[in-house]
Amino acid sequence: MKTKMMSILLLMFFYISVEAVPTLKTGKKAKPKSAKVNLATLANLTKNLEYAFDKPAVRDAYYKQLDQLAKAVIDDNYAVSLKGHADAIGAYKYNWVLSDQRAINVKNYLISKGVKEDRIVTTPFGSTVPIATNKTSEGRQKNRRVEIALKKIS
Repeated sequence: MKTKMMSILLLMFFYISVEAVPTLKTGKKAKPKSAKVNLATLANLTKNLEYAFDKPAVRDAYYKQLDQLAKAVIDDNYAVSLKGHADAIGAYKYNWVLSDQRAINVKNYLISKGVKEDRIVTTPFGSTVPIATNKTSEGRQKNRRVEIALKKIS
């Protein structure tokens, strides 16, 4: 129950955020500290992970990206949202569970690399949020994914 509550709170944190900028004694706003990870790197770290048909396992090609993601989360104080998805082949409930397993597998890998569990939220979507057509194999491939989003924690 405690883990579920933390997940809900962290999920809310992703949607409701206020970034405070300290004010100096002169009345001027302080410049925020520069981020250690630049925007191009963040874009690469948050690329969707695509999956083989009916497989929840992370593809070997993505481990380098996930290693870099784990380092950024730890070093630069981020929280991670992992949204699991499936294509429309198969039963609704089965795809929901499969999409959940995909997100959880990514979460477990990040935890194995030192990311704290309470910094990661997983959300399954099954086949409910396609980003491409499910009528072609190319479209279905794009729909079998885990989306990664980062939120800076101040």
